Amino acid sequence: MFVPATRPDSYDVVVVGAGPVGLAAARLLAMRGVTVAVVDPQRIVCQHPRATHLDDETMRTLQTLGAADFEKDYLRQSGWILEDADGVPFLEFSHPDTESDQGWATDYQSHQPDIESRLRGLLAAGEGAALWFGWEVTGVDQDDHEVTLRLQERDTGRVQEIRGSYAVGADGAGSFVQQAMAMEIEDLHGTQTSLIIDVHPFEHPDGLPRTTGFIRCTKDLPVTYCPLFPPLLRFEFMLGDHHDVHEMERPDSVYELLSPWLAPGSYRITRTDAYQWHAHLVHGWRDGRVLVAGDAAHTMPPMLGQGMCSGLRDAMNLAWKLAMVVRGQAPESLLDTYETERAPHVTPYIVESARQANMIEDFGHGHVPPPAGAPQVLERHRPLLGPGLVDEPAGAIGQLSPQPRDGGGGRLDDVTGYRFAVVGANDVIAGVDDATRALWQRLDAVALPGGGHDYESWLASHGATVALVRPDRYVHALAAGTADLQEATRALAGRVLGAGVTA
Repeated sequence: MFVPATRPDSYDVVVVGAGPVGLAAARLLAMRGVTVAVVDPQRIVCQHPRATHLDDETMRTLQTLGAADFEKDYLRQSGWILEDADGVPFLEFSHPDTESDQGWATDYQSHQPDIESRLRGLLAAGEGAALWFGWEVTGVDQDDHEVTLRLQERDTGRVQEIRGSYAVGADGAGSFVQQAMAMEIEDLHGTQTSLIIDVHPFEHPDGLPRTTGFIRCTKDLPVTYCPLFPPLLRFEFMLGDHHDVHEMERPDSVYELLSPWLAPGSYRITRTDAYQWHAHLVHGWRDGRVLVAGDAAHTMPPMLGQGMCSGLRDAMNLAWKLAMVVRGQAPESLLDTYETERAPHVTPYIVESARQANMIEDFGHGHVPPPAGAPQVLERHRPLLGPGLVDEPAGAIGQLSPQPRDGGGGRLDDVTGYRFAVVGANDVIAGVDDATRALWQRLDAVALPGGGHDYESWLASHGATVALVRPDRYVHALAAGTADLQEATRALAGRVLGAGVTA
């Protein structure tokens, strides 16, 4: 019989917020041997989906977390179309139906309650995690040694203090932690209000695609249609200042809005919410021993489907660094690379999603006409990490490493785990000196000679034989030979373990 562990009041890290980002950060920390508390006011998972889109990089994160087995049930997206009021496309974004270099399909629609439920369960069943569900954070204080958080239980009003060496605010766009730290917010100008309607159709309507979404710039009420985790469908209507939000949320308004596609009585309404989107970037993701992640650090309109994906990238970047710091393996200054790497990476997503949202608003509200002619085809964003462990990322450095499969179909990350990896030519890896191997041990790096034909081809295309890959799957360095690999290892160790490090 499963017996929950007794909750202490002191931890290595306290994570505030049990959405996908907070749960992922907590799970990754626990996997690295860090004691962690997760605090969230909701005792059970919210049952309607909020974020839905996953890309191939995010699937690698779920793979690392132990939650990739849901993939077989996800909806594989085949593309997006932006249309004028008459349904004529002017912007297209298609997704290939083959596996990408990340070892997964490029785009999915998932069910957020299932992901959160899996991660909650993994934390509850594992070691090193305490779940403070049903508790709300009412105060955050810190000194040079720890963070103290005041909690109040929603059901009883009972008050409790817990402490952590560090705290991570992953508590959403209205983050209490962000506000308590008085962090500066930059507005990148993408504020719109959408009426979000989720429905469960009793049968999929003939006039709506099953795997492709569209945004139609109809006059007054631009509408987004998105098939979600089957059989759920989502409609988002972009509201203007003249719309009465409360009137728009009424069931009779919903029936009228959906009548072009769905007859009343042919579906169950599961959600009607007016939600205001922002394009915001926080400056100062770290305040001493308190950090923020996910929507607490950045928000964006939903046009690219990159909100949750970006938050999970935050978790992957931060957790290994935080684990090394709290375990005394790295100096506290390593945490300063979190924002410098992540903020430049997430900013292009915010800017582009804001651009598209503003464009749709302008088209739909008649400010400018949609462009004529053949539809423009959008390319996938793959931004570089900003400076951090590397001063000037460029080329393959600061980009995602591929995830090849072995001869049996297994994926690279299942072998490496959430660790540094040295992947490539056997003779180059075997030829390094004992000092380099000692540094790999201190970095908790795993050496994987080979990597398969696809990986060798990718390395060769960059003039290299070996890659040094970070735990968050980004390329730290490429090496052509043993001497290069030894030098890259020393440089990495100096950045991670501290200046002047020796084996």
